[in-house]
Amino acid sequence: MVGMVSSDTVTWTSFQSRPDIRVPIMDISLKNDTHITPGYIFIAPYETELPGPYIFDNDGNLVWSGADGSTTELFHDLQVCPYEDSEHLCYFQGTQSEGYARGHSVILNKDYKQVATVQSGNGLTLSDMHELKILDNTTILIAIYQPRRYNLEAYNIPADNGWVMGGVFQEIDIPTGKVMFEWNSIDHVGLSETYTPLRLNTVVGDGLSNATAWDYFHLDSVDKNSDGDYLVSARHTSCVYKISGKDGSVLWRLGGMNSSIEMKDYNFSSQHDARFYQEDDNVTVLSLFDNASNLYRNTSSTSSGIIVSINHTTNSSTLVRRYQAPNSGLLSTSQGNFQILPNKNAIIGWGSNPSISEHTEDGTPVFFATLNNPKTMNYRAFRFNWSGQPSNDLALKAYAPSPSAATTFWVSWNGATDVDHWNLYGTTSASDQMTLLTKADKQGFQTTYTSPTYHPRAFAEAVARDGSILGNSSVVDTSSSLARIS
Repeated sequence: MVGMVSSDTVTWTSFQSRPDIRVPIMDISLKNDTHITPGYIFIAPYETELPGPYIFDNDGNLVWSGADGSTTELFHDLQVCPYEDSEHLCYFQGTQSEGYARGHSVILNKDYKQVATVQSGNGLTLSDMHELKILDNTTILIAIYQPRRYNLEAYNIPADNGWVMGGVFQEIDIPTGKVMFEWNSIDHVGLSETYTPLRLNTVVGDGLSNATAWDYFHLDSVDKNSDGDYLVSARHTSCVYKISGKDGSVLWRLGGMNSSIEMKDYNFSSQHDARFYQEDDNVTVLSLFDNASNLYRNTSSTSSGIIVSINHTTNSSTLVRRYQAPNSGLLSTSQGNFQILPNKNAIIGWGSNPSISEHTEDGTPVFFATLNNPKTMNYRAFRFNWSGQPSNDLALKAYAPSPSAATTFWVSWNGATDVDHWNLYGTTSASDQMTLLTKADKQGFQTTYTSPTYHPRAFAEAVARDGSILGNSSVVDTSSSLARIS
């Protein structure tokens, strides 16, 4: 069954085996299999029928839905993360406010069971969606949007009434919750560096209350290098900052009003997802997503992923490469990310445009997909390898309109990545003994098989490529009605 935003636009689909799952439909317009990196697509769309963390394959088939049924709670930043020496899933879960969120980070094991949650420390407000990165298997970087009283008399606000939103990040030890490092933009970056004046819009705020604090900075990513220093991106100052891991001081600025590094023949603005890529004593290479616009200030007609090289000897920087969407490009005025893969291909999540692309190292697009609902947004998109081994039983639906009719089976197993085919078993009107009806090759998320015979009861087995049994369904009675999907 499918859902529509209008009479001719299909936006979501569901399944007879799992009618509770409603998954956004992905339209793939470019797919060069020769150059696409193996792995799955990880997204967490919102402003859609059912927000949630989702894993897709390269054909747009659902692999896993982590949506919990809530239409008010949102999920962001779904990714594979290293925790306790093995691969886990992690994502942010919380509620959205103007331009930021309040919630916590969630870590799941390969069974999709929750093994840890992380919350902000030191008595600060709930953590925010804008960063989630696990370091060294034990600590995590998170963002926090922390309002603070501030003298804004210079901005025609009475001295005792002013509020500013601090861009805070913490590095937290996951098992203990101990804050290992904390930094607040208000202590290190002046209000004069912002490009977003008071009252520009509801996201920026009017500075009159803690709920409408002036978001002059808007921290949107944090990274850490092997020396223990941090890289912070701030959308509202259009600047990337290197922060000392010793005392929190700003070591250099790239971009913005007071760049300490010359930018030769390139620019960026309202950027997201700044990351250390390569670094030595003389050169720092960064990657970031250049939004190039926030609807009010524009530095380019299209957004892009860019790689920048900083020469610390000459104190200058140059553009190494720019990655753009196919055809005429896209302009994403919020959100977005740029992931460089181990094989040097790159993944771009296009943020306020619900699209994802993959590019070869030279920038050539080899994959492009867009969620069908144009209202949908997705903060970040990734590609990872992943082996999911769900602990729950697989789902089976058996249907026949009457005891004299053929029987149709629908089978799926949310999150299982290693299924090669299904063994479907059923009884007959003449015998209660289960017999093997077919070996059905896996067909995307849900596999369908129709037997010409009526089978009153059935069950299914999930089988790996090597023939081992991965799991089985419970025994189900064949139904004369279909699930109502809406």
